Amino acid sequence: MLGGLLKGFPEGYTPNSAQVKLLKNIDQAFKDGYKFVVCNAPTGSGKSFISKTLANTSREPSENFKDLITSYTAFKIDQSGSYIHEDECEDENPAGTFALTITKALQDQYKDLFNDTTILKGKSNYISTIDSNIDVELESLIMPKNILEDHRRRHKCPYHNDRRDALINKFAALNYNMFFSLPNHIKKKQYLVCDEAAELEDQLVKEFSCNINFEMLKRMDIIVRPFYSKNNANVIKWINSLLIDLSDKIDQLRDTINNTNNKKFIIETRRQIVSMRNLHSKLSLIIDTWNESEYLFETNKEGITFMPLKVNNLSNHLFKYADRVILMSATIIDPANFCKTLGIDKFKYVEAESSFSAEKAPIYCNTKIKLNYHNLKRSLPKIIKQVEGICEHHKNDKGIIHTHNNTITSFLQKKLFNERFLFREPGVRNEEILDIHLSNDKPTVLISPSMSHGVDLKDDLARFQIIIKAPYLPTKDKRIERLMKDDFNWYSNKMLCSVIQSCGRGVRSKKDHCITYILDGAVVESIVNNKHKLPKYFIDRFL
Repeated sequence: MLGGLLKGFPEGYTPNSAQVKLLKNIDQAFKDGYKFVVCNAPTGSGKSFISKTLANTSREPSENFKDLITSYTAFKIDQSGSYIHEDECEDENPAGTFALTITKALQDQYKDLFNDTTILKGKSNYISTIDSNIDVELESLIMPKNILEDHRRRHKCPYHNDRRDALINKFAALNYNMFFSLPNHIKKKQYLVCDEAAELEDQLVKEFSCNINFEMLKRMDIIVRPFYSKNNANVIKWINSLLIDLSDKIDQLRDTINNTNNKKFIIETRRQIVSMRNLHSKLSLIIDTWNESEYLFETNKEGITFMPLKVNNLSNHLFKYADRVILMSATIIDPANFCKTLGIDKFKYVEAESSFSAEKAPIYCNTKIKLNYHNLKRSLPKIIKQVEGICEHHKNDKGIIHTHNNTITSFLQKKLFNERFLFREPGVRNEEILDIHLSNDKPTVLISPSMSHGVDLKDDLARFQIIIKAPYLPTKDKRIERLMKDDFNWYSNKMLCSVIQSCGRGVRSKKDHCITYILDGAVVESIVNNKHKLPKYFIDRFL
């Protein structure tokens, strides 16, 4: 009989040896008093099963909590469009589990595996029960709030139904943005699983950043005051002044809605109010956290962007909503540095064993060519020959080429004339070019600067892949430039993380196989120098 966390392993499935070991290590970490467990788990190790196991062993939300959340009063809407929640809605003993993901596809993956999973997405993903031709987001703009709320009381609104279930059920999968949008005092859980945790820093930066477009403010009839001085006191004063203007304008627009029956005008005005309210919330968050992080701000003729330099003091706005936090990823590099970045002092690191055979996913490297800024153009003709040679060797196979660079993508497009090659061009969504690759019976090859993660090319969809250049972050970015100067290890780790992500696109199961070729010698050099920080399953693949 399985004990500890293992007793909660999803019914109908048998844990493999790697999952047994991993769950035992996580269980022991919690018994030893750790709040944070950092889990490096390669593709195919069953990270979704770990999340569901935690959920199955978590506490059941109290009946009082369920009743309050289910009640209509818990979802009453005030004039600003915000949810009013009774203080009693907070559960004394946090229960259940939230799995936080980056993409909708990962949410759907949980639902496909486990039918009892609640997935909560944005309103635009739900069809209205009033009019099947519109979504819930548009519904809220069209209908007067009193009529809409009366309807939602009598009929099940799909969005509010999933929202309620996410709060009262033992397991729900949300994206990070949706999690932050939930009212603070009702979203605390027993377990919080941060999936794709290597991307967590970027998610927090996104959450605590704000872009102010001057043209947008002018369209809202808000006077844009000059941004004179860049010292902190003046910046805060400027933001507070804008917050007052936004609040006043929102009140004015609400008054205009109440005095008209023009539906088109009402819809457009409510859209404006939503945009203003979102901007107001973002700016308020920056003001509230100004002393917790050093905020960078860039001004140009188009607007102002605010962005936190570091997230180590901001991450608690996520972590405080759980008794225990599991950070899972296949690409965690240097766990100590990773946790330092997220402001985590005490943690337990566990590494899952790979269920893949390294022989089925070898990585071949070219150490002679380095594609840095100074010699990139000079080396491109050599790269073309190597790409052509590899593709000819795999002439009957589908594959993917990671350029990580628009210059390289453009150069390849000029030299590779075969219709076999599918280019991800600027302005074209990854999904569009990916659909062509997936539906084509021919041995097509994807070529893109941005398909290193979130792309599942299992089995015959990718029998080979090429990583042309080291995917270093752009140093023209003000934040990246500062962090690189402060800590080059952070910069190097980001590149290696992207490499490991790229290497994981073509091998998705035990029976799968894919050969990876790395053409930039700078990547190999960095791997050798940082071998001690990299996951064992990745190092084992090198030939």
